[in-house]
Amino acid sequence: MLKKLVILAVLVIIVGLGVFFVYEKQETAIKESSTIASDPEKKICDGKENCTTESEYQKSIQADDYKCKYYVNYIWSESERAYGKKQYRYTEENLKKIQALKDEGESLCEAGKLKDGEKKLEEAIKIINFTMLN
Repeated sequence: MLKKLVILAVLVIIVGLGVFFVYEKQETAIKESSTIASDPEKKICDGKENCTTESEYQKSIQADDYKCKYYVNYIWSESERAYGKKQYRYTEENLKKIQALKDEGESLCEAGKLKDGEKKLEEAIKIINFTMLN
């Protein structure tokens, strides 16, 4: 019985070491082959012929008002666009509340009160996210 346990332990160690070394070899191969060179002047296009450079794109997503713009666009796409209205089971009350919060948040963002505007827009997004899908 003891002999069988020793043989089993040795086999487990051998298989474990084999798996470990194979994994390590694959990981280093991935690291060596996946070096990313970023070119700040490389053009990025969105499919609608709107192209921007990498550096301009990075500046736009680092901008202070990025969240406000993103949230407004998200709310529009999920609650005002025909496709978004088909996806969710909105009540008229919810749609009016979402629209009011969106308008209020957007005006706060435009007035320079970004944090307050973001909070209002996030409230509207919470209503959207907690609305059942069709």
